[in-house]
Amino acid sequence: MDFSDLATLVVVWLAAIASPGPDIVQIVRLGSRQRSSGVWCALGIMTGNAGWIVATLAGLALLVTAYPGILVALEIAGGCFLAWMGFSSIRGGVTELRASRPVPASSGGAPAEPGVAAGASSRPAPGPVKSWRTGVVTNLANPKAMIFFGAVFAQVAQPGASIGWLALAAVVLIVVGVAWFVGVALAVGALSRWLNRHAALVELVTGAILLILGVVLVATGVADLRLGS
Repeated sequence: MDFSDLATLVVVWLAAIASPGPDIVQIVRLGSRQRSSGVWCALGIMTGNAGWIVATLAGLALLVTAYPGILVALEIAGGCFLAWMGFSSIRGGVTELRASRPVPASSGGAPAEPGVAAGASSRPAPGPVKSWRTGVVTNLANPKAMIFFGAVFAQVAQPGASIGWLALAAVVLIVVGVAWFVGVALAVGALSRWLNRHAALVELVTGAILLILGVVLVATGVADLRLGS
């Protein structure tokens, strides 16, 4: 392994993390409420990625290759979690949408507060620990990351590759990943005021995406299970 291999690895890594997926969706969802929530979510996502990197270097990807049933179980479990999170987000969006609608005076209810737009957030932003934990779990819910790292590191972890080079590659990937995801969180945070006025819509859209991704992941796991049987 040399610096050209490392540069290639970084390019492939950037292409992978820049593509839309559960991680980006979750950052948008939390970052729309508060910038710091998005940043902590991004750090949680990279904590999960760091875990996948360490697990891959420890040989977990090879174990999954030898026993495909492990990946199938992870796909189904992770897909169920993403689908549940998506459903919860949609339910929260519907609740916020209903709560933000002005109540007619004739109904006896209290009118909506002046200056509060329909669909604006009525819930506090999650704290640092909850945002970080959400990022970790969202990332770990997608076991495809392990296969990606297994395929990528297989290209650089050739026989004779030094531990120093592999450690350097892991550190570089983590640093680049942190820079990217935190950058996305800061970009979303810059629009948080506008996004927060449309919090219900953000919850509905991101929830629908997470739900679809979860269903697809479960379907993939079930299909793999049938093929393996």
